[in-house]
Amino acid sequence: MAIIDNDDLTLPRGSLILVTGASGFIASNFIVEALQAGYKIRGTARSEAKAQRTKDVYKSLNYDVVVVPEMEPEGAFDQAVRGVDAIVHMSSPLTFSPNPKEVVPPAVNGATSILRSALREPKIRRFVFTSSSTATSLPTPGKKFKIDKNSWNTEVDAFVDFPPPYKPENAFKVYAASKTKAELAVWDFMKTYKPNFVINFVSETGGLVIAAFNGDVKWDFLPQYMVDVVDCARLHLIALIDKSLQNERILAFNVPFNWNIILEKFRELFPTRTFPDNQPQESDLSEVDNELGAKLLEKWYGQKGYTELKESLRQNVEGLL
Repeated sequence: MAIIDNDDLTLPRGSLILVTGASGFIASNFIVEALQAGYKIRGTARSEAKAQRTKDVYKSLNYDVVVVPEMEPEGAFDQAVRGVDAIVHMSSPLTFSPNPKEVVPPAVNGATSILRSALREPKIRRFVFTSSSTATSLPTPGKKFKIDKNSWNTEVDAFVDFPPPYKPENAFKVYAASKTKAELAVWDFMKTYKPNFVINFVSETGGLVIAAFNGDVKWDFLPQYMVDVVDCARLHLIALIDKSLQNERILAFNVPFNWNIILEKFRELFPTRTFPDNQPQESDLSEVDNELGAKLLEKWYGQKGYTELKESLRQNVEGLL
């Protein structure tokens, strides 16, 4: 589906967009959407092998890729940003290591490194940073609370840096600390350096549905909100091209889920397939101010809000059948 012509289009079709972590799940969907919308893409990859795989996937004259082995060093992105009109920074450590030294500094330094490179490229007009729902709060099933664009996760401050032992059960909180501190670092950078380009933020959510479809339900993965990956990719593109969005934080949250809801949807979609039995599990009761994302999807794609959970699940697993 192509984007709808709109007077708020601020990034002309044909502009060159840099996308870090081009082989990632959200990044790959973003690249497809941006190419279909008429933009040129330059991806980054950590190795020549990964770079070549992305070329093999996209097969487009409007796509190229550069290798950036490490995100943190000064000037790491200087070559990558040269001549681009906009940047989407999606790359971030996803090792889920419980050692904060392996996760938090790379996320923060990678974000500020590419921003410093961006300051040296005068063509850049727009910058979008991929954040996470964990930058607003930790999943807290059974508790009612509100989340909006002014919400920040302060619970993870203790997980930014701490001495061994590094226990596996802390890995998710360390990851959440990395996403929170990286987004805050970008906000601080914007306030300090006042770049000539607009910076917008998309906080995305998601879940481990493929494993559940195959019978391996991660019951220890707490209930939270989900968003369809295509919706999330489109919101990243909208954050780049919509001139009405100026240093905005878009909460890409659709609806809350738990694993019993996921399994029930799978049973409806695939009645001849056997899935694990339900288990007692609380629900996410938080209330999220997610209307902006829904309105933007309608404004630019004609969607009536977010893609519903059942349809998103169907699309996620259709390639497995």
